[in-house]
Amino acid sequence: MADEEVEAGGLPPHPGVIEVLTPLLAQADVDRPAGGAQLDQLAVLAIVNLGGALALLWLMRAHWTGRTRALAQAAALAAWAFRVPGWAALPVLIASVSLLAVMFGGFWDIGYHIDVGRDEGPLGNAGHWPQMAGFFGSFAAGMIGIALARTATPRPGWVRLTPRWSVPVGSLLLIACGAFAMLALPLDDLWHRIFGQDVTLWSPTHFMLLAGGTFSVIGMAVLVAEGGRARSAERSAAASNGSSELARRIGRAWSHAQKVLLLGGMLVGLEAFLAEFDWGVPLYRQIWQPFILAGAAGFVLVAGRIWAGRGGALTTCAAYLGIRLAASLMPVLAGRSAALLPLFLAEALVVEAIALRLLPRARPLAFGVVAGLACGTVGFAAEYGWSQIAMPLPWTEALLGEGIPTAALAGVAGGVLGALLGSGLRGSLPPRRTARVATVGAFAVLLGLGVSAGIKELPDATATVELTDTAPEPQREAMATVTLDPPDAAEDANWLYVLAWQGGEKRIVDRLEPEGDGVYSSTEPIPLHGTWKTGLRLQNGRERGAVPIRLPSDSGIGPTGGELPTSWTDAAAAEEALRGGTAGNVGAELPAPARFERAFLSDSLIVLREQNEQVGTWIWGIAIAVIGAFYVLFVAAISVGVARSARGVPGLEHAGVDEPGQQHDGARDLGDHQGPHEAVGASNGVDELVGRVAAKPVVSVAGDRGHEEGDHG
Repeated sequence: MADEEVEAGGLPPHPGVIEVLTPLLAQADVDRPAGGAQLDQLAVLAIVNLGGALALLWLMRAHWTGRTRALAQAAALAAWAFRVPGWAALPVLIASVSLLAVMFGGFWDIGYHIDVGRDEGPLGNAGHWPQMAGFFGSFAAGMIGIALARTATPRPGWVRLTPRWSVPVGSLLLIACGAFAMLALPLDDLWHRIFGQDVTLWSPTHFMLLAGGTFSVIGMAVLVAEGGRARSAERSAAASNGSSELARRIGRAWSHAQKVLLLGGMLVGLEAFLAEFDWGVPLYRQIWQPFILAGAAGFVLVAGRIWAGRGGALTTCAAYLGIRLAASLMPVLAGRSAALLPLFLAEALVVEAIALRLLPRARPLAFGVVAGLACGTVGFAAEYGWSQIAMPLPWTEALLGEGIPTAALAGVAGGVLGALLGSGLRGSLPPRRTARVATVGAFAVLLGLGVSAGIKELPDATATVELTDTAPEPQREAMATVTLDPPDAAEDANWLYVLAWQGGEKRIVDRLEPEGDGVYSSTEPIPLHGTWKTGLRLQNGRERGAVPIRLPSDSGIGPTGGELPTSWTDAAAAEEALRGGTAGNVGAELPAPARFERAFLSDSLIVLREQNEQVGTWIWGIAIAVIGAFYVLFVAAISVGVARSARGVPGLEHAGVDEPGQQHDGARDLGDHQGPHEAVGASNGVDELVGRVAAKPVVSVAGDRGHEEGDHG
C-alpha cells in the first residue's frame, strides 16, 4: 500500500468512505477487469431474479384466490410421498432439489477456478447457473411454505404474521437462509470492485453463499419436524393407530431416511468449507482442516444420533458419503481436477458407541460433550491416517501439537451445538438458561479457535531454485531443485510443495522429495508457460509463505509494461514490487530463469494475485465488520427459530432432560422404539404432563413422543 503523508497533528488523513470508493467502483470495469462483473451481465441477472420474484408472488396469490390448484396438487403429492403435511413436504422437496443444484454447480465452479482461473463474469461460467437457480429455489421453497400454511391449521410454535395467518418456523428459516445467500451475490460483486477478485473459496462473501445454502438444511429439518408433529397429532386425534406393524416399520424407516439425508447433506455443506484443502490449494494454515472437520462431525453426527435415533450417526455418515461422492463427480465430468474427501466414518462409529453408554435423549448436553470430544480426538487420529492415503496434502507431525487440542475443543463445541439442534428438532430442548449458556459458550470456543488458527508468520528463509528444462518454449516445463536457507526451514514442516494452477489444465500439487541438508527436488515437470501460476509453498507451524516461481503477464489486474525482479533477498521490497509499488508492473510477468534466489513472501501472491492492495486497511476493517454483523444476525435467527419451534411443543419443553425428581429408564435411550405412553411416562412427571396437555390440547403429546422415531407413515 502506498505510504500516506502525515499531517502536522501526527495522524494520516482519512478521506470519507464515499470519496475513496467512488473512483474504485467507477474504474473497476476499465482499469481492473479482474474487479467487478460486467454491468450488462448484472442487468440480465437482475431482470431474471425480478421476473422470478414476480412469478412467485403471482403463484402465491393465485393459490390463495383459487385461480390455480397447482400448488395444492403438488403439495398433496409431496405429502403422500413424505408422509407429512403438504405445507412441509413440498417446500422440503423444492429446497432439496435446489440445494443439490447448488452443490453440483458449486463443485463444478471450484474446479473451474482452480484449473482455469477467473471467469468472464457471473454468466461466463456454466457452474454459476445451477448455483444461482438453486439459491433462488431454496428461497422460493420457503415462500411456498408460508403460502400453503395460510390455508392450514396453525400449529403451536408457528409465527403469526397477521391475525388470520400463521406460518411454520421452518419456512421462515428457509426464507432467511435463501435471502442470506442471495444477499451475498451483490455484496460479492461490490467486494470484487473494491478489493479485486478473490479466486478462492475463502472469501467473506463466498462464505455467505456457502453458509446460506448449508444452513438452509436446518430450515428444512425444522419443517420436517413440524410436519411430523402435526401428522402425529392428527393421527392420535383420529385414533388411527390400527396400522399394521409392517406399515409402522416402513414409516419409521422412511422418516429415519429423511432425517439422515438432510443431515448428511448439511455435513457435505460444512465440509465444503474445506474444499480448497480437498483440492490441495488451501489459502490458510493446515490447522483449519482438523478444526472444521472436528466441529462439523460433532455438530452433525451428534444431532443425527439424537434426532434420528439408533444408528442415526452412521446413517448420516452414509448419506454424506453418497452425496459427497456424487458431488465429486461434477468437476471430473467437466474435465477438471478431482476433489478428494474426508470420511467421517470413525467419528460416526465412536458417536454410536458412546450412545450405548450415555442416553443421548435423556442427557443430550452430556452426550454432546463426550461424543464431540471423541470426534475431535479419535476422529483426528482417523483423519490423520486417511490423509496419508488419500489427501493431496497429508497431515504431518507438525500438526499434532496445535491440531489435537484444537480438534478436541472444536469437537466439544460442535457436539454441544449438535445436541441442542437434535433436541430442538425433537421438541425437547434443555431449560432456556442452560440452552443459552451452552450456545453462547460453544460459539465463543469456536470463535477463539478461529482467531488462533488465523495467526500466521512469514518464514524468514530464502530458496535457491535451479530449473532443468524438460520441454522447450512455448510449452516450457522443468524439473526443480530447491535449496533452502536456513537448511532446517522445512524440517518437520506441515507442507513443502510446488503448486501449479490456473493454466487451463488440471492443477499440479507436487510434494517435494528431500535430497539432503535443506535440498529438495520435484517429482514431476512443472509448467512454466501460458497462464500457469507456479510457486513453492511452505508451512511450518505458524509460519506460512511462498516463493513465486513464475507468474504470467495479466492485464486484467493492471499494467504489464514494467519488469519484475528475478531474484531478491529483501522480502518487503520484493512484495512491494510484485504488488505494484513500481508504476506499470503490477500485471507484468514474473519470469523463471534457470537459476534464482528468492526470499519467501506472502503466498497470497500465488493464490490471490488479483487482490487490490491499494485499498486502505481501514476500509477492509469496515467491510469485515459489516459482513460480520450479517453473520451474527444470521446465526441468531437460526438459533431463535430452532428454539421457537421446539418450545412450541406442549409438554415437551424439557422432555428427555435430567431434572430433579425425574425418573429415567437407564436400560435404554428414551424414545428409542418405545410406545407412546412408555416414552412419556419415563421422561416427565405424569401430573405435570397432564396439566400441560390440558392447557394446550391442540397437539397430542403422547402421539408426538410415540412417533419421534419416525412412525409418521
